[in-house]
Amino acid sequence: MPSQDVGVPIPQNTPHAVSVTLPTWEATVSYEEGEEWVTKKMTSGYPRFFIHSVIQDLAENLQSKYGREGERCMIFPSYKVAKRCREFVKTYSQEQVPVRVLQLSTSPPSTEDEKSSIIESTIGVVFFPVNHFAIAKSYWQHSGEGISSRMAEYVLAELFHKDSASSSPRSSRSSFSKQELQARQILHKSPSIRASSLHEESDKEQDTYIEQKYGRVLDLKFEKQARSALRRRICGKVDKSHSQEEEMERSHRGKNLSETDVYLYPTGMAAIFNAHRALLGVVDEPKISVCFGFPYVDTLNVLRKFGPGVHFLGLGDDESLAQLEQDLESGERDIMALFCECPSNPLLKTPNLKKIRSLADKFNFAVVVDETVGNFLNVHVLPYADIVASSLTKVFSGDSNVMGGSLILNPSSSWYDRLKKFFNDDYEDLFWAKDALILERNSRDFAERSAKINDTTVAAVELLRASPLIDRLYYPMISDTKKYYDEIKTPNGGYGGLVSFVFKDPADAVAFFNAVNLHKGPSLGTNFTLACPYAILAHYQELDEIAQWDIDRNIIRISVGLEDKDELCSTLKKSLDAAAAQHK
Repeated sequence: MPSQDVGVPIPQNTPHAVSVTLPTWEATVSYEEGEEWVTKKMTSGYPRFFIHSVIQDLAENLQSKYGREGERCMIFPSYKVAKRCREFVKTYSQEQVPVRVLQLSTSPPSTEDEKSSIIESTIGVVFFPVNHFAIAKSYWQHSGEGISSRMAEYVLAELFHKDSASSSPRSSRSSFSKQELQARQILHKSPSIRASSLHEESDKEQDTYIEQKYGRVLDLKFEKQARSALRRRICGKVDKSHSQEEEMERSHRGKNLSETDVYLYPTGMAAIFNAHRALLGVVDEPKISVCFGFPYVDTLNVLRKFGPGVHFLGLGDDESLAQLEQDLESGERDIMALFCECPSNPLLKTPNLKKIRSLADKFNFAVVVDETVGNFLNVHVLPYADIVASSLTKVFSGDSNVMGGSLILNPSSSWYDRLKKFFNDDYEDLFWAKDALILERNSRDFAERSAKINDTTVAAVELLRASPLIDRLYYPMISDTKKYYDEIKTPNGGYGGLVSFVFKDPADAVAFFNAVNLHKGPSLGTNFTLACPYAILAHYQELDEIAQWDIDRNIIRISVGLEDKDELCSTLKKSLDAAAAQHK
């Protein structure tokens, strides 16, 4: 049953949970206002906003050993990323500020047996005056390049607790905790799909890797195979023996797409951030970008705070696109790239990608599409994009226990050669080994889960659509932009698992949300249905500003999971009834 206790991880008893319980409207508001009755109970949170306790422990140890008086530190998975944070802190400080970077590495495995649990790892640690923590934290949030909690756990043990038999990776097998395994068994009701091989090399090792039971052993020596499996899965190529092939083939990624054109990142935001950074790195003269449609908050932050700036077309409609075309034709605007989501979060609008592509070809700008909400089993955006980004944290993983992101270069793009050279020279694979192993396992039944979620969501939408309490309902299947979604929809794809709605009476929104017996907190695409008052959670400090982009302050967003369709609809119906009871 979903917990209704403030601050409890979602999923419960999961040490690296991605979400956290904010069970009432009042708790969400109080969290945004920093009230201690909520913040002191927070044992978890979305990892780009809430720094995991094990990362805090590692930071305290590093500060104690290497810090100077009045300093704090922030930890990143490489020296190069740490240097980027250092430049950000200096850029956004109002004074000359001393910022230094320390590089530390853990020891490599000394024997063949140790390769299963020991891996050489390097971190970059940024030290800065304590009063500049908020700036450094902004870089952590916007770029998505912070160290993962699993990597921090490993580095903490290796650098500071090596002599402790209870915590050193050298003295115990690398595995899920008992609580994490139990949570996974409860949440993952659909069976995992067995793959017979990941690729052709090392068949014996591959068989051993695949045959390990779900959630038992995390053998680090297979992390390269896990990465390869992920890249192949993301570009739509799976082995011939397993039933997921038909689902993956529906994605029509394209025969020319290779796994070498897929780049893995610690988070989805890191993929978007590095897409932007790459474009800035390949153009002769950096120009502003266009953000088309109301996006997830940090996409806009990246475009605003890194580089020349952004032209924000928040409505993302045909009129906005026509105005952009007019500005381009008249020479009033010269842009480097257009960023958009497909569909957008939270209004589920689909941009006219065919028109955007034609403008991009005519006026020589790049197109970056974030396909997270649609997911590539439902929508085929690659022909219209030069770069496709996605958060693998969401439905691709489903289990809400690991972060990840991907970036795909379109091999048919006119930008491909320049971008490929940039990534050949610049790319660092910083996706932590254990995170890769867990994500590979989580995503094996991605196609099955996506299909079930599509089906259940349609039923939930029809229920909500029939309610006299609801004023506006947002879902690609019933959107004014459905025609654009259908143009890119895969032959057997659906309309996804995300739905948003606004009640006629704001009091009904509060009553419904407080009554609904679902998991409640940030994130989406989880195997369990997850609800949140989206504007309150993501835009609390700018509720008046976002109204101009048709984002109602009382909008509720629901991400549908794997629950029984009838049970979920019954739960929603009871909460609608609770809201209606106020009027009697």
